[in-house]
Amino acid sequence: HQKNAIAHILYGDNVLLAHCVGAGKTFQMIAAGMEARRLGLSQKNLYVVPNNIVGQWESIFRAMYPQAKLLTVEPKSFTASKRERVLERIRDEDHDGIIMAYSCFERIPLSRDFYRRELDEKMKAVENLLQQKDKATGRLRKKQESLQAAMAELAGVMEDVYDTVYFDELGITRLFVDEAHNFKNVPIETKVNNVLGISAAGSKKCRDMMDKVHLIQRQNDGGGVVFATGTPITNSITDAYIMQQYLQSGELAMLDLQSFDSWIGMFAERSTE
Repeated sequence: HQKNAIAHILYGDNVLLAHCVGAGKTFQMIAAGMEARRLGLSQKNLYVVPNNIVGQWESIFRAMYPQAKLLTVEPKSFTASKRERVLERIRDEDHDGIIMAYSCFERIPLSRDFYRRELDEKMKAVENLLQQKDKATGRLRKKQESLQAAMAELAGVMEDVYDTVYFDELGITRLFVDEAHNFKNVPIETKVNNVLGISAAGSKKCRDMMDKVHLIQRQNDGGGVVFATGTPITNSITDAYIMQQYLQSGELAMLDLQSFDSWIGMFAERSTE
């Protein structure tokens, strides 16, 4: 099953490794990354892992590939004074694998150009819907106003952002996220209320992960992201939707199921019992 998973990562676009605990997901990700480099399918592999197992990941990697050139990024090596140098090393040097703690990953900013493009795309989608009379609701007009406000705010806020190496510039071609269930608290816009597991606000770290995942996919023909978790769905059907948002956003867009309400209209039924 580990060889099958590695083949799936090499030949697939985005992959969810949802094997149970102890089935060897770490081995699969390390081997898939090294094989992808060997075959020329990936140039730069980033492994984002929980802070407390960075050392464990490094020792497993070295046991499997003693000759591998690794860069390990943990909080003590990613302080404000060292951050710029580490980001330059990721951007400019050639490593077989970059192992990075969650908290370090969160502190790498995305560029203003990325956010501007994201807002532009959302604005176009809303404007297209507003032109269809049956979909031009007051809720949609409010969404348009909030996007316009966000555009104006973005222009002001990021004028004075210091010059740094942005995540967009690192050249990551494969992103592996371990224990990916930690990034499920993504904001969901929906008319459905009083259902557990639906959060309109979400958390900053999960919104950040969603943005970075979509950036990697945009830079790599829609693929390049691997999530690993023993608990892809814990207590709510929304977890399935969130996993698809991360790993199948292109497919959802083709089927016109990007919004949660259209998704549950297709795949779920609400009942109280």
